[in-house]
Formats: sequence, structure tokens, C-alpha cells
Amino acid sequence: MKTYFVCSDLHGFYKEFLESLILSGFDQFNQEHILIILGDIFDRGKHPWEIFQFLTQFPRERVILVKGNHEYLLEKLVKRKYPLEHDYSNGTYGTLISLYKDPMKEQHKWIENHRGKISNEVLFLQSVDYYHHVENKLYNNKKINKILNWLKSANWLNYYELGQYIFVHSFIPLKVKDELYSEPISFEYFQDWRDCKDKKTWELSTWNCPYDLYLKGYFNKELKKGKTLVCGHWHTALFYNDLLYKDEPTKQLDVRRENPIFKSDKFPGLIGLDTCTVLTRKVNVLVIQEKDIKF
Repeated sequence: MKTYFVCSDLHGFYKEFLESLILSGFDQFNQEHILIILGDIFDRGKHPWEIFQFLTQFPRERVILVKGNHEYLLEKLVKRKYPLEHDYSNGTYGTLISLYKDPMKEQHKWIENHRGKISNEVLFLQSVDYYHHVENKLYNNKKINKILNWLKSANWLNYYELGQYIFVHSFIPLKVKDELYSEPISFEYFQDWRDCKDKKTWELSTWNCPYDLYLKGYFNKELKKGKTLVCGHWHTALFYNDLLYKDEPTKQLDVRRENPIFKSDKFPGLIGLDTCTVLTRKVNVLVIQEKDIKF
């Protein structure tokens, strides 16, 4: 009997990911054990390459990958070939550095090795050239090229549906009412979202607060079909604090310490998984037995 192990937002924390999987009962040698990863596998942690190697060792039928906003961020940064402010704050630029080396540190080493051997003016000019030479390799080396080819492959899905479960990074794609993208953005549900081919629409769906859109009724038609949204992206302590304990401050969870799987009878059809790994050093794993899936 198949068993599905669902997790999200690994963010480059390989050791913590592996420990959480083992604690959940996952056996990498058991062909009936299947991983479902809901995006954001890189950025912030220092071991994206190890996560890549771990996930790519399995045959495709044992690892189901749903793309998150950080996968889009990494693709965009490599295509652009220079970082923006959000690439630093989201850890995307740090991912590139961990896959190759820090160009700033390499430049400092080069300067120290050449100080006194050439004039300061020439030293400065050549050190700038050296910095750009090393920085360019961030965007074109064996590791990042392998990862980018993988991210662009058919292995990655926009969503995955299994019986009553709809697995997404954050939420199902919605139609934007105002094409000018006014703030706040106004959405509407559309019946054929599963057939949506627009990459921008899917990318936008990876950024929103899942329970906010759930509360606004954008999942109601799927709820009536008996569907359950399983998502990451938003720390689960906030699910609890904003949905269950909004008027009970003594019960509210500390997002820096406890982000258990969110699941409540008061909010049927909604399961949250993001445990804020960068702070808690844990990864939530939702275990689903094949016998419990309703087709």
C-alpha cells in the first residue's frame, strides 16, 4: 500500500528535512513510499545541492514536485544575471553563492595576494575585473545549470491532485479582475483553473496568503466537491493565531518556535504545512495512507 509523505518550504535545510522525514516513517528504499514536495526547496539554508541530490536520486514516480515562489525567484535571478534587493532578503542570491563561491570573499583574497605587487590604481581596476569574472560564474556553473534544467523539466507541476486532496504551494490560481493589478488585487474563482496555461497566473498563485483567500470564499466550489487544499508558503502558527486563536492571545503560537501542521474541523478542507524551517529547524511532514484517499 502506498504512503505519501507531504512537506513544503525546505529552504535549503537538508539535515532538518532528512531528520523530519525519518521521524515521520519515510523509508527511501521502500518503493511504496512517495514524496510530495510543495515547493520552496531552496533559499535561506546552506545545503541546496544536497537537497537536489537527494530528490533526484528517486525515480520520477516517487517524487511529486509542485513549484513554489522561490523556484520562480531562482529562475528569474539566473536569467537576469544580477540580484535585486528581494534576491538578498529571500535568500536567492545566497543559494547561488552556496552553489559556487562568494565573489566578494574571492575578490578580497585576490586583493591581498596582489597588494604591493602592483600600483593601487591598477590593483583596484584589476580587482573589479576579477570580481565580475567570479560573479559571472555564479550564474553559469555545473551545479546551477543542473538545477535550472531540473526546475524547467516536466518533473515540476503547478499543482497535484490526488483523490480529495489538491496540493499547491499556496493556493489555486485565480482570475485577476483588474488587469492593471491594482492594490489590493481583486480576484475571482474560475471553473477551469486546472487547465490554466498562463505562467504568470500560476506564479502569482504561489505568493498569496492561503487562509486569507480561503476565508474570502475562493475555495468554496472545491469544498462543495469534497476537496481539501494542502499548502505551504505561510507559517502555520499564523494559521492558528489568525483563524483559531485570534481572540485568545494566551493560546497564540510563537512563529519562531512552533508551527505544527494546521488542520481544524472549524476550517474543513484546509491544511497548512510551512513550519518556518529557518527559525524552527523542523519540517512538517503530512502522512497520507492510500486507503484514506477518496477517489
